[in-house]
Amino acid sequence: MSTEENKAKEGYMAESGSTNAHGNADVVTALVTMTLNPEHEQEFLDFAASFATKVHANEPGTLLYVLTKHPTEPHTYLWVERYRDQAASKAHSEAPYFSEAIRRMQDPAWWAKPGEVLLLTQVVPQ
Repeated sequence: MSTEENKAKEGYMAESGSTNAHGNADVVTALVTMTLNPEHEQEFLDFAASFATKVHANEPGTLLYVLTKHPTEPHTYLWVERYRDQAASKAHSEAPYFSEAIRRMQDPAWWAKPGEVLLLTQVVPQ
C-alpha cells in the first residue's frame, strides 16, 4: 500500500481495509425506519442504546451504527447502518445478541406501523 493510500485510511475506516476514508463500492449501507407507539417509545430507546453498545463493542466491520430521530415524523426513528462489506453485514446479523434483538422487536405493541428497510449501494467514491 502506498503512502497516499495509508494517509487515506483515517477515522472510522482505519481498520476497515478500505483505501478511502469514505468507503468504497463494497460498503453496505442500510436505512431502517421504525415508527413507534408512543407508550413504548422509551422502552425501545433503552433497548436501542443497549443494542448499539453491543454492536460498537463487538463488530469491527460495522463502520457506523446509529439511531436518529426523524425531523418531522413523530415517534419515528432511523437506524443508519454502514458495514465494511457484505461479510461484515452478515456478521452483524449472525451475532448472538442480534437474534435476541429481533425477538424483542417482533413485539407488535411497539410499532405504530411496519418498519421499512432501504439498502443503498455506494457509487461515489468507488
